[in-house]
Amino acid sequence: MEVIQNCWSSIETYNCQYGAHVFDGTTAKIYVHHWLDVESSLRERFSKINDDGFVGHCLLVFLGVKEFNVEITTCIKHGDEIERDKPVSFSYSGSPIGNTTHFCFEGSLQGFPSSVSFSIEAQGFELHILDRDEPVKNAG
Repeated sequence: MEVIQNCWSSIETYNCQYGAHVFDGTTAKIYVHHWLDVESSLRERFSKINDDGFVGHCLLVFLGVKEFNVEITTCIKHGDEIERDKPVSFSYSGSPIGNTTHFCFEGSLQGFPSSVSFSIEAQGFELHILDRDEPVKNAG
């Protein structure tokens, strides 16, 4: 795994496909399955790059979290109409000492027709680029 600190301005999270999120009371981690846009200087560091140059298989890591809010809206398509379910929300809080920055981004959840939005107030940000076989190697 490669850790890149303070690189929020080098990535674009507007249309990512996200996976699991974890909050331990201090640090929030969100898995990015695909569609993260990064500056060209970062792109080749990723093991997962699609034909359009978008990347994935990484973690957005927020340090010293004060607030971490997630809202997920799933939907079902009926012919030409889309029916949206009632949003599901998760809200977490921590107790950092010092200044924080507000981070907002959205996208979808892997495996679900959905939209998801994140609002995080934290002291810092890191991008954790996972190796191809992280966190565990596939058997077979």
